[in-house]
Amino acid sequence: MSNSLETAMTGGVVATGAPAATNAGAEIFRLGGNAVDAAVAAALAICVADPANASLLGRCHIVVRTPEGQFEAIDGASAIPSILPETIGTGPLAWAAIPCLPQALEKLHAKHGRLSLSVVASPAAQLADEGLIAPEHLSAVWALRAEALAEGGAGPYANGVRPPEHFRHPQLSRLLRAFGVHGAAAITTGQVAELLVGGIRARGGYWATEDLEGHAALEGEVLHGRFRDCEVTTIGRQGWGHTFIEMLAILDRMPRFGEKLTAEEACRLVAVIEACFEDRPQRLGSLEPKVNGLTFETLVDPEFLSLRAAMLANQLAEVPPAASSGEQSAARATEDQDTTHLSTLDNNGLTVALTMSIGPHFGLRATDTAFGLLPAKSYRMSCDPVPGARDVTEMTPVIVTRGNRVLMSLGGAGSERIPGAVAQAIVNVVDRGYSLDQAVRAPRVNVTGTHPRVHCDAGTDVIAALRARWPNLQVCRRGHENHLGLVQAVGLDSHEAFEGVADDSWDGTCVVVPSTD
Repeated sequence: MSNSLETAMTGGVVATGAPAATNAGAEIFRLGGNAVDAAVAAALAICVADPANASLLGRCHIVVRTPEGQFEAIDGASAIPSILPETIGTGPLAWAAIPCLPQALEKLHAKHGRLSLSVVASPAAQLADEGLIAPEHLSAVWALRAEALAEGGAGPYANGVRPPEHFRHPQLSRLLRAFGVHGAAAITTGQVAELLVGGIRARGGYWATEDLEGHAALEGEVLHGRFRDCEVTTIGRQGWGHTFIEMLAILDRMPRFGEKLTAEEACRLVAVIEACFEDRPQRLGSLEPKVNGLTFETLVDPEFLSLRAAMLANQLAEVPPAASSGEQSAARATEDQDTTHLSTLDNNGLTVALTMSIGPHFGLRATDTAFGLLPAKSYRMSCDPVPGARDVTEMTPVIVTRGNRVLMSLGGAGSERIPGAVAQAIVNVVDRGYSLDQAVRAPRVNVTGTHPRVHCDAGTDVIAALRARWPNLQVCRRGHENHLGLVQAVGLDSHEAFEGVADDSWDGTCVVVPSTD
């Protein structure tokens, strides 16, 4: 932890997917904390305030930029238990992953935090004690999954056929306070670890105390790319960094985007997102290697990128068939693989982009029997169940700089929707000159599985042009159903003032805390 504590308040900006978490980060800024303190406080509070997407037993990826302009990445991936049977069972927690969120947050705070960890953890612990009322979108998802949570035995998250009216979690509060005093060891060692392991195994999981104590947050691969005159930094092969950098690099080799989304631009974006998914060395939705798949290094090779951009330009130049008439809306969402993201920035330039996940909404929809916590689902167990292997997810936390100046810190939620959504937010700021608020709220496109998607307010010309090339196009309303990626972002505007935004398709907020002497 940093030993310097200036008498002046640091000041900063925080954006998260949960109002209570944003408030926790803002509170820490007001106490004199820096961007790392605020990020850790917000991340812990999200474990209370957004249980559909985060848990103290979850995972995360983090990108940090120091005031000196150095970049670091932390790999907080969850892992498969070290001992598995030949056939994985059917218990509700059979696919429970070994967590790494506490270890990653402790690692981040130990190197860059200013306030004590106990102070940083206090807002989340108080929130768990006092409770909260679920905001609009979380409440809707909670209601949708209430029956499954009750059937799975989800402890404090289950309340019959509807979500709790006032959600409290005193046991989580005690663990958060213990984390503030002892760090991750309060959860991964000793009696708590033994109780957690027993509580997971009681519901069919395969944890061992050695797994909890031995699983560490690692140094992540820092991956740099460029878009126009900006440097773009993310985490590499632990997430989807190479795919994200490929998207922006291909778009960088194409014409600049204009004042607003046009039919040509929408088709260009969908084509690039699809191409980058096709180029990934693993199949979409799994880690299964593709036959003759490209290497990660190829995806960011300048010669390959130039060839890929030229090929896509030629494809887009071909005239599509005449557009079909009539509107078409997406069906009610059936997928709910999501994440949550937060970003912080302080007036010293310390910057954090932090993405968290537990898998589908509410993870495995069951809790351990000792503390009532939701473990993350290990997707890797379904396709490559190597004991001890770390999970790889689509999390893509990003920091964008122009020269020595932070332009923005951002990331998103929505599994494979994340890279495309984040890339379009960057395009909207850099090419279109939008504010962060405009950039995130503007209509956009994306691809989920085999379905291109477009916001319903993109305009009839845009929708018609997309449908001409992709007849299976889904036209989506704003909101958590069939969303096109949920983006949170903070940064500095052209006047060097803090700005930020939370995607209005979920419940997030942004707060600016001005510095005072």
